[in-house]
Amino acid sequence: MELQYKKYFILLFLFASATGSFAQNTAINTGINTKNPGSRLTVNGSVAGDYKIITGNTVLGYTDYYTAYNGNADAMLHLPPAGWGSLKGRVYSIKNTSNYMLTVIAPAQETIYGTANMSSVTVPPGYYAKLVSRGTVTGSTWELLAIMDSKVTSVTVKKALDYAYGMERESSNISAFTLSDSNPTLIPESQTMFTMPVASPVILNVAVGLAGDVLYPSYYKSPYFRCEIIIDGVATNFFQIVQQHYLQSSLQFKISGVFNLSAGPHGIWLNITRWNDLGYVYVPTFKVLSVVYDGVYLD
Repeated sequence: MELQYKKYFILLFLFASATGSFAQNTAINTGINTKNPGSRLTVNGSVAGDYKIITGNTVLGYTDYYTAYNGNADAMLHLPPAGWGSLKGRVYSIKNTSNYMLTVIAPAQETIYGTANMSSVTVPPGYYAKLVSRGTVTGSTWELLAIMDSKVTSVTVKKALDYAYGMERESSNISAFTLSDSNPTLIPESQTMFTMPVASPVILNVAVGLAGDVLYPSYYKSPYFRCEIIIDGVATNFFQIVQQHYLQSSLQFKISGVFNLSAGPHGIWLNITRWNDLGYVYVPTFKVLSVVYDGVYLD
């Protein structure tokens, strides 16, 4: 009878291997639903862990994986002691779905390592924590992998700034300016005002087009120009450096950044600088073809 059972087991193993539901290779890698496992365990499909909802103080055990606390008072969740056995690599995912505080507590004489050794970790309402066993039996036996706010809130993208200027290159009304030295020069048509209804980070995109408007001397050497965003009279250090490759060619700057702005009015403009003349002195002149500001914030 024992021989017959062994025969059936061998036949079952060969069938599973042939269909790809279970496989091992010479590297002792194990695969589920794959014939060629590339890792110690490769699963070609979904993976399920235990899901449990608790409403009071609890000690996590061998079969626990994901635990949600949904009680009506503050509660304590105790991690298992390292002396229970080989816990190295065990992961617990914990979420506080209640309106009360949940405290995850390490066993006596053991600690949880986050930024320092801690005897416990507080998980506020709506927060999620993930811990892993370090495999040690004393001292810092658990490690806090993450703790984060899992509450989902809706946000609206709102306009903070929407400004555009454009002009044909040959228009008689086009604005022009010269760069007589290496000092920053305000780009005409780039200065405008906008108002923030609330204090918020603003995502700002800027695009500028300039046309060269002077014939440089024969020793022209393709200089570099630097364009920077100025907000409320302060240089933001958000800039772009562009090279003018040939005589009378256009310059295009595209600058993006995130700026923390207070509620109230703000002024913005662009400064341009002769960043590198490559050792030659001349006075470049440019026409302003376009200036575009697009700024948004989340409310």
